[in-house]
Amino acid sequence: MKRHPWATKAFAAAALGGALGLISCGGDGDKDGAGPVADPVPYALLPEQTPSWSEADRDFFLHGSMGTEFLPEVLLRAWAETEPGLIPSATLVAFGAVAERADGLPLGFSLRRVEHLGGLPSLGINCASCHAGQVVPPGGGAPITLLGQPAPFDAEAFFGAVVVAMVKTADPEAMKKFLPAYARARLRRADAQAVREMEELIAKDMAAIAAAVKEDPLANRGAAAGAMHVLGEHDLDLFVPGTTKLVPLPDLARNLLRLLHNMRAALHIPDALPAGAPPASGPGRNDAFGLLSLVLLGTPQEYAPVKFGVVWNVDRRRWVHWDGNTPSPMARNLLAAVGLGAPLLGKKAVLDVAVLKRQTQLSETIRPPKYPWQIDEAAAKRGEAHYRANCASCHDGPESDARLHAVAEVGTDPARARAFTQKQADGFNGFLRTVQVENFDASKEPAIRGTGKYWASALEGVWARAPYLHNGSVRTMADLLSPPASRPKTWRRGSREYDASGLGYADAGPHVLDTTTPGNSNAGHDYGTALPGDAKRDLIEFLKAK
Repeated sequence: MKRHPWATKAFAAAALGGALGLISCGGDGDKDGAGPVADPVPYALLPEQTPSWSEADRDFFLHGSMGTEFLPEVLLRAWAETEPGLIPSATLVAFGAVAERADGLPLGFSLRRVEHLGGLPSLGINCASCHAGQVVPPGGGAPITLLGQPAPFDAEAFFGAVVVAMVKTADPEAMKKFLPAYARARLRRADAQAVREMEELIAKDMAAIAAAVKEDPLANRGAAAGAMHVLGEHDLDLFVPGTTKLVPLPDLARNLLRLLHNMRAALHIPDALPAGAPPASGPGRNDAFGLLSLVLLGTPQEYAPVKFGVVWNVDRRRWVHWDGNTPSPMARNLLAAVGLGAPLLGKKAVLDVAVLKRQTQLSETIRPPKYPWQIDEAAAKRGEAHYRANCASCHDGPESDARLHAVAEVGTDPARARAFTQKQADGFNGFLRTVQVENFDASKEPAIRGTGKYWASALEGVWARAPYLHNGSVRTMADLLSPPASRPKTWRRGSREYDASGLGYADAGPHVLDTTTPGNSNAGHDYGTALPGDAKRDLIEFLKAK
């Protein structure tokens, strides 16, 4: 199989202690068990963000499919038992995901049965996983769900933990532990007798189970590189159809290995994982185009992390992304879907384009959130003059290429601008010209470009866009208005508690961002840094009201 970037991220995730979790969903009859769920936290939505949406639109954006389901939920529940070092809990909250529904399905996750995964209910991510989050009021209180903001989800740790768990399970001793855990995960009711029988059979048949795993641990027999096994309706069942007799465990082990093979194929993960790993980006960030370049084009690039994009007023913009490289969110989402679990068999993408279009269309109509807490109106009025003098010339006015600024001008980290060249853009355009998607002609989408510059976006809702700069290297607006040399060199990412005085999130969370490392510089953008302290506070109040 072709080398896939998530595989390299796996080692970074494992080294960091993984991150972990799962969600649950009941299945049919006694086949698919209902596992533990997260307790949803009461929250509020801001109605001004989606004035044209129905309740069905809201639910689809938060939980609808975009064709990326790759992870059978029963496997995650089993891994939570057998691999606690990777998956220590039975929810996705340790990844930064938000437990939003009573059934435990977090924001940005879909669940549906997938044919190439044996018909098992399987998890995938959608737009909201990276573009919907929550903010906790200063001092605590009910969180507010914000749509379109950079989410605190740690996608790299999530995919990395799953990759490592897959690799570890293709081992005879690991399979010995995994089979009873799989049985507990599959059973709707706790069937201790069936699990005891399985454990007895494992002890009896261990040599045969070990031989089945050793003979083809990656399940490559019968499926060409990048291709998939056909998994029948009952191939992953615990019992012989129509009976209460357990299936032969060596056969079940072989079929589970075939399932893992199909998961790797859907994610383009190689059989042998590389020894090295790029840095971990942490919550709310990734090197999206670098990852897609590696998996779809086979072209590695330098590490160039960016924070998840802001998805507000997209239908009123021509260019999106931090470097203004993409005029077609649909094309970008197609690239993401294929890279994150929608199988690519030869040139054919196995993808329901209708659901991808709906996700894209909904994301284009999200509006920026208004600041939900008290604003000092007098200070905000004073701050407007400082905004006009220090910010408006770049961030206001028509969204033309005049919004693009050279790295030498703004002084921010150059990695992303340097990495996304026109050559790389041409590679993605070539992929879109040749990929085959039923009911969609990707070749007709507007071309992607390389600008080598950064885009000065409009600042509506800027209070909810922290951390700041394209790579999310500056925690608060107060820090951004400080001279670059005095900005904190390290701070923690992942908190949802809001810092109203600084205009950003609290210095807390699971990931330490070191801004002295490649791709993470917090230098540059020194506009407004020479203002006196009271003027900066007035400017921050104005930005709250922007």
